[in-house]
Amino acid sequence: MIEFQESHRQRLIVTADDFGMSQRANQNILYLISLGKINRVGVMANGKITKAEIDDLVRSGVKLDIHLDILHELGDQRKQRKSVFFRTFDFIGKIITRKISSRKVRKDWEGQINKFKEIFGKNPDGINSHEHVHFFPPFFKIAMELKDEHSIPYVRFGDSFVTRHSNFISHILHYLRKINMHSCQEHGCVSSGSLVSLDWIKDIDDFLNNPPEGTIEIICHPEIADDFVKVKKFF
Repeated sequence: MIEFQESHRQRLIVTADDFGMSQRANQNILYLISLGKINRVGVMANGKITKAEIDDLVRSGVKLDIHLDILHELGDQRKQRKSVFFRTFDFIGKIITRKISSRKVRKDWEGQINKFKEIFGKNPDGINSHEHVHFFPPFFKIAMELKDEHSIPYVRFGDSFVTRHSNFISHILHYLRKINMHSCQEHGCVSSGSLVSLDWIKDIDDFLNNPPEGTIEIICHPEIADDFVKVKKFF
């Protein structure tokens, strides 16, 4: 375990999502940053972030990514503890009924990026999104356009199909990645080789001893106690 961390840690990109979701999320993420456990932070520009927390993030030197949300719908649903399947099918239903449209999403995401720039005084270091919604092909195209317009160097787009550490969500993302690959190549997006959410990994020791090839982005949500403990212990 220790041998892996020292010889292969440079291939891991540990990203803490949902900064701004709650005071607990912010505090837990900042604490893990202070321990050297976190490489990137997904910031919700419309979230609750104090001036002191902004200063702490900037001083830390970690990469600060814009964590795009869809009209604040998904963030609100997660706070209400609605299940992933409920949120997914509700999201699809709102696209079908045009309650969520590409035009609205582009305008909202543009606003979130501009607000991020106002908060931190710089462009985001990367793009990712709440519930991986930027993988949805019409929205991925928007993400690529915004990446170019705002000179954002990194996009969460690693392959989520990792043997022995895959589930329903990872298979969907793997399929969507194939659809979006041409757009990614066309826009020259830079990402990790693999993408894994911490809650997909059933045996962390096994994962760390048998990691995928190349760089691996590991998504965590330190607001959740289980993720907080795992990141502190294993990374």
